Amino acid sequence: MKGTRLKDVLGNKVFNKEKWDMLFGKFKKLATAIEMFKGPSMSIDDIEYRWVNDRIEYYEAEERLLTKKEMDIANGFWKKYGTKS
Repeated sequence: MKGTRLKDVLGNKVFNKEKWDMLFGKFKKLATAIEMFKGPSMSIDDIEYRWVNDRIEYYEAEERLLTKKEMDIANGFWKKYGTKS
């Protein structure tokens, strides 16, 4: 199975850090949108919030990129919690 770490995914392709940084900036907005939607009673262990936050941490610590399936899941969360801004 092909890995999702930076060196496994890119092969000979050039890594566009600016693009991925922008994408994960949107992930941070998504995490905030989930927090705002669920309010102060949201558990820090909320499954959807934790999923988004874990992807951010994986990218920042391990340079792990997203799979297509993960992007589809994130799009579903954005439709549920995101804003139009």
